[in-house]
Amino acid sequence: MKIQFNVLMILVLSLLACNDQKEEHLEVASQNLQSASYVKVVPVRSESTHTDFTNLGVVINKTEAKPSFKTGGVVANTNFREGDRVTAGQILATLMLDEIDAQVQQAKEAVNKAERDLERANNLHADSVATLEQVQNAGTALSVAQKNFEIAQFNRQYSEVRAPISGKIVKQLLREGEVAGPGMPVAVILGVNRADWRIKVGLIPSDWSQLKIGDEAVIRMEAYPGEQFKAVISDKAVMTTDASGTLDIELTFKEYPKELAAGMICKMVIPRGAGNKQILIPIDALVNTDGQRATIFTIRDGRALSVPITINRILGDQVAVGEGLEGVDSVVTIGAIYLEEGDLISAASN
Repeated sequence: MKIQFNVLMILVLSLLACNDQKEEHLEVASQNLQSASYVKVVPVRSESTHTDFTNLGVVINKTEAKPSFKTGGVVANTNFREGDRVTAGQILATLMLDEIDAQVQQAKEAVNKAERDLERANNLHADSVATLEQVQNAGTALSVAQKNFEIAQFNRQYSEVRAPISGKIVKQLLREGEVAGPGMPVAVILGVNRADWRIKVGLIPSDWSQLKIGDEAVIRMEAYPGEQFKAVISDKAVMTTDASGTLDIELTFKEYPKELAAGMICKMVIPRGAGNKQILIPIDALVNTDGQRATIFTIRDGRALSVPITINRILGDQVAVGEGLEGVDSVVTIGAIYLEEGDLISAASN
C-alpha cells in the first residue's frame, strides 16, 4: 500500500512540473509575439522581361550659327527679323562706318607720309647727308604703316555680318542703334535641312555601355500620334554631361517627320527581343541605397536579416536585382526602413 502511494505522489508531481514548463514556454512565446514588429513580406519573382531600351529624348539641331561683328560699333541696320529664312552669304547687319572709314583714311595717310619719308631719306643718303640706318628706319616705318592700313581695311570689310549658313533666324540679339562689341552675336541661326536634325537621349551608364553606333531605333512623337520613325545611333558621348552621371547618345533620322522643331520630346525604343530571366522585387523593399547598391531585409528564423544587393535596372515600381538574392525567397516591403539586423519580426496578413 505504501509503495502504491509513493508511485501516485511521483505521478502527481511530474504532472505539476510539466504544466509549469508549458506555462513558461507559453509566456515566453507570448512576450516574443508582443515585442515582434509586424511587416509586409512579398515573394521574390523571377520572370523573363522584355529588354527593349526605352527612354525619352529631345530633338536638337546640330547646325547652329551665331554670326557676330569682328569690331565694335553702333549697329546701322539689320536686314532680318526673327522667323526669317536666310541663305549663306546674305548680309544680316552692318555697323555705322563713319568711325571705321576715318580709321581707314588715317591709316592711308600714314602710308603716304611713310612713303615720302623714305623717298626723302634715300635722297639724303645719296647726298651723303643721311645715314644708312636712317634709310632703313624709314623703310621699316613704311612697312608698319602699310600693315596698319591693311588691318583697317580688313576691319572695314568685317563691319558687316553675313550669314555663315543657310537656315532660319530663331533669335534676334541686336537691333538698329545698339552698340555691338567685338564678337557679340547679332542673331541665332538654325539649319533647316533634314540632315541638321538629331535626337539626344541621356542614358544611365549600364544602358549606355550596351548600345553601339549603328543600332537601329524606333522614334515615337506626341506631335505625330500613331506614327513611328526609324532612326540609328550616330554618336555616343565620351564624358558625362552633368552631376547626374548620365551619358548622351545621338540618333539620326532614317525616316523624317513632316516637320520638326528643336526641343520636341520623343520616345526612343531600341528592340532587343526577349531577355533572360531577371529577379524582380518591389522598389519599396530597398533601404540604404547608394547608386547601384542597396540593402533589403528578409525573415530568417523569425528575425530580420539584412542582405546587400546590386541593382541592374529600375522598371517602374519593380527593381531588377543583379546579385545578392541567392537563396532568398521573400523580402520585407512595408516596415523595412524601420528594421535593424536581428529584430524580431512577424509577417502581417495585411
